[in-house]
This record gives sequence, structure tokens and C-alpha cells, in this order.
Amino acid sequence: GAPSMNVSQQLVDDYLQYLRLERGLSANSIAAYRRDLADFISAAGIKEISSTQPSSIGAYISYLSRHGRKAATIARKISALKRFFLFLKQSGRISTNPVDSVSAPRISRYHPSYLSASEIARMIETIGESAGDKKNPVTAARDRAVIELLYGSGLRISELISLRLTDIEFEAGFIRVEGKGNKQRLAPIGEYAVRALKTYLELRCPQKALAESPLAFPNGQGRPLSRVAVWKMIRRRVAAAGIAKPVSPHTLRHSFATHMLEGGADLRVVQEMLGHADISTTQVYLTIDRDYIIAEHKKYHPRELARSQDK
Repeated sequence: GAPSMNVSQQLVDDYLQYLRLERGLSANSIAAYRRDLADFISAAGIKEISSTQPSSIGAYISYLSRHGRKAATIARKISALKRFFLFLKQSGRISTNPVDSVSAPRISRYHPSYLSASEIARMIETIGESAGDKKNPVTAARDRAVIELLYGSGLRISELISLRLTDIEFEAGFIRVEGKGNKQRLAPIGEYAVRALKTYLELRCPQKALAESPLAFPNGQGRPLSRVAVWKMIRRRVAAAGIAKPVSPHTLRHSFATHMLEGGADLRVVQEMLGHADISTTQVYLTIDRDYIIAEHKKYHPRELARSQDK
């Protein structure tokens, strides 16, 4: 009857409040979660959320398929439910997560020029080894910091070359990024990237043109690097690491997004990190594989886990 729906509604409201306060999600993301949960409750005919069975989740997946929803959309909705029930379980409101035992579309490697976590680690670790690098330690340190940032924070190359030192909040672990259409966002900056950046900034101090530039990554004259220069550098570093994949300016950004999603990161959180206005842009990273059982989510970047071996 009516009272139980109110209890259910209270659980949804508690969760959205948690996303707002603890996870700091944007109003758009929270509204999207609200819609996904409401859609599930009505489509699956849920009377009482706390006694939801795995069969209801299965029925909901069938319902979405019947209504022609794309695999990517289904994966996102199931991920939203999984997180919701995980929250209820962790806060002691339910004893088992009904989504745990349900098979769903798999998040998989979408992009042909996607690099694995170990390939990127190898690429970073080989910087500094060549004779050229030993002769130019400042450039080597710069290249390492550039790659750590492109991969660690998912920046676009255009965002990287215009990055100013004042945009980097070392203590808070964030970079202020001026994205497409002058939209500002905060991108996370990991431990590795912080260390690489600090090393590079110390090394560049004695070089006047570099030291006086407000840019994070100026060229030898203290002016912005060109897109082409960054792209060529990445290609050179990929080849030096013995990786034969085709690489585009977006490869490291694609790898960042894919690794985050494979690790179980929230699609909407990754969307905010990338500065995508629209979830459909992020959905290119999702494809289907029926046999996959949603793994426990490890919401970490491979570089942060510092486990460079392939999973």
C-alpha cells in the first residue's frame, strides 16, 4: 500500500542526498539517478525496495531489452541500481545486494587504439633511458609529466597545452580545466602526476624562458607547445616502449576513460571528469558481452593502484 512506497521513497531520497553530499555529484547527475531509480521502481513494479529480489532486476533487464534500449543504456541503468543497493547494504538497510547475482552487459574495450594499463606504465617507465633523454633531462621530465596528466586526468591535448601553473591545486589534488566552449571543470590529479609535475618544475627552474612562463608546459621559448608537437612526442614514446598500436591525440584520454569504467567507476562520474556535456559521448566506451557478471567495483585508476600488470 501507500506507506511502503513512502519508505521506498525515503531510501531513494537518502541515497540522492548521499550522492550530493558525500560524492559531490552535480545536479544533472543526481537528477539522472533519480530518473533511473524511478524508472526501475515503476517498470519492475517494486512495492518495497528493501525486499527487492534478483528476479526483479532480471525482469527489469528484459523489460529494457524489449523496449529496444541499447546495451550501453542497460549497462548504465544496472550500474546505477548496483550502486544504489550497495549503498543500502553498506548503510545496514538491506542484508544482500539483489544486483550481485545478475548478469548484465559488459563494459569492454571499445577503442582500437586503446592502450592497456601496463603499456602506459611501460611507456612512462622508459622515459629517461635513452641517450637523448639523458642529455635533455628537462624535456624527459616534461614528457613524463605530460603523459601522466593526459592519462591520469583524461585531459584533451588542447586543455593540456593551455594549462597554467595557477590552475593546478597540488594540495587539493585537482586541476581547473578550461574545456570546450569555455566550460570550466575540475579534473582529478593523482599521486604519480603530482610527483612527475613537481620533478619537472624543479628541473625547469634554472632555465629562464621556462621558469618565467605561466604555462605548465611551455616550449623552449616559453610559449605554448603545439598540438602536433605533443602528438608526435606521444607517438615517439609509444614506439620507444615497443608498442606497435596506432596512436591518436585522444588515445590516452580513451584509455583513461576505459580503465576507469573497467575498474567499476561510475559512468556519470567519469563523464564529469572528462567534461562531457552529454552522457551519450561517454557511452562510446560501452559494448555488450552477455556472460559478464558485474564485478565488485574498484573505483580506482590503474595508475593509482600502481599495479601496472594487466588484469
